[in-house]
Amino acid sequence: NKPCSLEIYEPKLDKHLECSALPLLNEQGETIGAVHILKDITERKKMEAEQQELRDRAEVSSRLAAIGEMAAGIAHEINNPLTGVIGFSELLSQEDLPPDLAQHVRYIIDGSNRVKDIVKRLLTFARQNKPFKTRTDIHELIDNTVAMRNYILETSNIEVVKEYELNLPWVTVDPGQIQQVFLNLIVNAEYAIKKAHDGGKLIIATRQEGSEITISFQDNGTGMDGETISSLFQPFFTTKEPGEGTGLGLALSHSIIQSHGGSIDVASKPGKGSTFTIRLPLIKSDPEPEVKAAAVEPSSSPISSGNILVVDDEASIRAFIKKVLHGQGYTVTVADTPYDALEKIKSNRYDAMLIDMRMPGMSGKELYEKMQSDIPSASSRMIFITGDTSDLTTREFLKKESLHCVSKPFTKKELLATLNEVLTAKQ
Repeated sequence: NKPCSLEIYEPKLDKHLECSALPLLNEQGETIGAVHILKDITERKKMEAEQQELRDRAEVSSRLAAIGEMAAGIAHEINNPLTGVIGFSELLSQEDLPPDLAQHVRYIIDGSNRVKDIVKRLLTFARQNKPFKTRTDIHELIDNTVAMRNYILETSNIEVVKEYELNLPWVTVDPGQIQQVFLNLIVNAEYAIKKAHDGGKLIIATRQEGSEITISFQDNGTGMDGETISSLFQPFFTTKEPGEGTGLGLALSHSIIQSHGGSIDVASKPGKGSTFTIRLPLIKSDPEPEVKAAAVEPSSSPISSGNILVVDDEASIRAFIKKVLHGQGYTVTVADTPYDALEKIKSNRYDAMLIDMRMPGMSGKELYEKMQSDIPSASSRMIFITGDTSDLTTREFLKKESLHCVSKPFTKKELLATLNEVLTAKQ
C-alpha cells in the first residue's frame, strides 16, 4: 500500500528507466489497483556517470600527487647518502688496492648505481605535475619501464621480446605519464600470462607509420571477449580478483594517451592473448633520431685553480666535493647552512659556488633570490646540487634562470665537468 520505485536498464532500447508504482485506493482505503509510471532517466544517469568520473579522476590525481611528494622525499633521503657512497667508492677504486678489495669496491659501485637508477625511475614515474612534454626516446623509456619489472618478469618465467624499429623518431611527450601507461600495460600482461600459463611471452614492438609512431604490447595470456573489451577503459572496470586491481589503470592510461593527441586500442580473443596498441603523433618539432651526446667531458685544458664555496647540509657530500676539488688544485671553503654561506659570500669572492637545492631553513632557490638582491654579481656563479631534477618547479627555475645543475648522486667526472663549464664561461 506504499509507493515504490526502482531503476532499470533496458539494453534493447539502450535506456535507463525509472519505474514507479502508486497504489490506487477506493473510498474505504483498500487497494484496488496501481498506477505505473515509466520515466526516461538516461540523460540524468549519463550526467551522474560523468560527474562520478570527474570525482574519480580528481581522487586519482590527488593520490598520484601524494605519491610524487613521497617519492621526492624518498629520493632526497636516499640520494644524499648515496652521493657519499658512490663518490668515496669511486675515489677508493682509484687507489692501489689488492685485487680482492678492488673487486669489493666495484661491487659497492655497481650496487649503488642500481639504487641510483631505481630512484631515478621512481621519480620519473611518480611525478604527476602538469604535463611536462619533452623530446623523448621511446625505446629508452620502454627499457627503463621493463627494468622496473625485471625481477617479477624473470621469477614469473615471462620472456620479454623487444622488436624495435631502427631509427624510430623521438617524440614530444611527458615521459613520466607515458611510462605510467607502459608500466600499467606490462603489469596487466603479467597478470594475464600468469593466469593462463606457467610463464609466457610479452612482445613489445615499435614502428613508424606515416605521421605517427605505434607501440604495441602483445601477450599470450588469457585474452578477453568482446563484452570485456567494450568496458575495458571504463573507470573501476577490472577483470582481476577483488583486491588485486582498482580498475583505474587502463582508464587513466586512456586519458593520458588522449591528452597527448594519440589513441590506445586492444585486439583480443579468449585463450589467444591480447595486443594493446598505442599511437602517438609526430609533430614538426620532433627530431629525427640522433646520437646521444656523451656525458660532458672536461676540456683538454681544464681550469684547475679557483676559489670554490661548497654549501650542503650533508657532511659526506661536503667532504667528497672538498676532497675531489682539493685534489684538482682548487681552494675550497665549505658551509653547512645557507646562512653561513651568506656570511662567507659577503666577505669573500668565489669563482664558483656549489649549493644544495634543498636545505633546512632556506632552500637553494631562496638563497639564489637573496643573493640576486644583495650580491647580484655572485648569483651567476652558482651551480645547484639537487636530488630531484624531475620536480617541475625545480626544472622551470633552473631553465628560467639559465643555471647549471649537478644531480645527486654524481660522480667525480660529472662534478668536474660542470664546474669547468661554469669557470670557462666566466673567463
